[in-house]
Amino acid sequence: MRIGLAGTSLFSVLLGLGLGASLAMAGPIEERQALMKDNGKAIGALAAIAKKEQPFDAKVVKTNAEKMAHNFEVLKDLFPEGSQKGEKETYAKPEIWSDRAGFEAARMKAHDAAVAVAAITAESAFPAALGDLGNSCKGCHEKYRRPKE
Repeated sequence: MRIGLAGTSLFSVLLGLGLGASLAMAGPIEERQALMKDNGKAIGALAAIAKKEQPFDAKVVKTNAEKMAHNFEVLKDLFPEGSQKGEKETYAKPEIWSDRAGFEAARMKAHDAAVAVAAITAESAFPAALGDLGNSCKGCHEKYRRPKE
């Protein structure tokens, strides 16, 4: 299952996420960093459930995982040629552009893992699905994102 954006402008999507105003004039580097920051907040909410800091709530799981899946879908358009460098520092490695097929496969793996987490309704299934999502994020970051210094 994919969360599609047919007929929806990127601006409308970002506005719906609460990011539109600040990104309306932003370039792809700023846009992708904002979406990844949004993913960080979403995975944080899911991690709090996994750590038992918050009770399991299927609605919270679904909302945050769907947000991540949606963001992974939007990200496919935010690494155009020429966005390897810009005014804002980027942590994207050159491998994103030299290994586009590998990057797209990693992005889709993360998307699909987020969709799987969004479908969780039983607490017993949550840890394994969240682990798969975390591993897909980690795998992509290790290969395609340089560490912040």
